[in-house]
Amino acid sequence: MGRSGPGYKNREARRQVLIPCRIKSVRGWGDACIHNVSSRGMMIACDDPLAPGEYLDLRRGRQVVIGRVVWRRDRFSGIRTQDVISADSLVNEPRLEGRPVDPQQGTERRVMRQSMASEIDAARRMERSRSLSQMLQFGALGIFGLVAAVTIATQVGQMLAKPAVQISQALSR
Repeated sequence: MGRSGPGYKNREARRQVLIPCRIKSVRGWGDACIHNVSSRGMMIACDDPLAPGEYLDLRRGRQVVIGRVVWRRDRFSGIRTQDVISADSLVNEPRLEGRPVDPQQGTERRVMRQSMASEIDAARRMERSRSLSQMLQFGALGIFGLVAAVTIATQVGQMLAKPAVQISQALSR
């Protein structure tokens, strides 16, 4: 529900998503999860809280989104992006096999907290589920198209059979 009255502008619609991603802030690389996206911003959750005014690079596959933190509440942060972004392109972007390398981090491994790990696992399950549903939908549409084509061919064959029989009877006289 948007705010109303003088001094307020209508809030842009957000698309609810759950997309795992990587972010690079002044503290280095970290894992995050995008919870909603609009054309100029997003809400993310990460274990290492981001400070308002902080700039970050958010990476999803080969996409890089540059933004600035405008608010923070617990693990959640609101990001205003530098450029217009597309929720569809973020959702459909395949994940990279490896993580970006941070030269400062070296061989150190960052330990994820349980809450962030479960969010990322849920996001991965949603991605697999979305891919599976797309494949099933494509298969169902293919089968429907095949059944429709066979039905139409049968109907056309039946419609043309009667006149063909009448023509052959008339020619055989």
